[in-house]
Amino acid sequence: MITAFHPDDLGPAVTRLISQTTGVVVVDDGSGAGAEQQLSVARAAGAEVVALPQNVGIAAALNVGVRHALAQGADAVVTFDQDSSVPSDFVKRLRELHDELSQTAQAPVVVVPQYFASVDQTVRRGRGAPLSARNAIQSGMLIPHDVVEKVGFFREELFIDLVDTEYALRCEVAGVFAYGVPGLRLEHHLGGRYRPRGALLRRVGVVTLSSPFRYYYRVRNRTLIEKDYLRHFPARLLRDGIIDRLHFAFALLLSRPRRTMWRVLRTGARDGRRGVGGRIPPAEAALARTISWRAALHEDS
Repeated sequence: MITAFHPDDLGPAVTRLISQTTGVVVVDDGSGAGAEQQLSVARAAGAEVVALPQNVGIAAALNVGVRHALAQGADAVVTFDQDSSVPSDFVKRLRELHDELSQTAQAPVVVVPQYFASVDQTVRRGRGAPLSARNAIQSGMLIPHDVVEKVGFFREELFIDLVDTEYALRCEVAGVFAYGVPGLRLEHHLGGRYRPRGALLRRVGVVTLSSPFRYYYRVRNRTLIEKDYLRHFPARLLRDGIIDRLHFAFALLLSRPRRTMWRVLRTGARDGRRGVGGRIPPAEAALARTISWRAALHEDS
């Protein structure tokens, strides 16, 4: 299945997946009438299309697609973002590792590629042991039916950002582990790459920054995840939290006006502490639209 939001070119992605699966479901997350041409292209390529009437967030869109596929009799679902470039043998290799591990595993398993956008998302825990995945990205993730039965669906109140991180942690708490296919890659566009302006900041080099409104979700959802899982994974979440907060501080440094970015970050943290989920508050969304980066878009973005 593919989740989409204002998609540019769904045809090639659907065509590559049609030959690898028993069916492709495209869930459009409330793009509106402007996406109809691309959704028609997806239908013509052989996909079933579910067009949601409003934007409900990646977690809810994923759940719509997973439920739809399972209702059609699928025994597993592989989830993709619209920006992922899928190799011709991708699903086959996921399935082969799943079937191999299922012979010995005492619980159902999730399978992902070793590399996502050139980032290794696995670790090897011993000689001859399969590659264990940690904080794996959901795009390219094979989720069997029995995992959904044991763990449930994606957490919709997170809306966007860290949705897959929360799901992976919930899987581990339930005794379900994720493994990576050695050498398998899923290419993906990770968003804007920027070169900071200013003599001092330019020394940092090229950095990846999200759209300003996404930082509300990233701060809030990091706080929510720490509240729920810190007792289960203290070392991992403390490390990941430090890395994230350093990135938030750098984003704040590169933002203008900084006072506005600080408010967006502060509101995200506050809502996370209060257990608030769902869409970013309208006032914060409006403020985020006024933020720009003190950086130039890098030429390879």
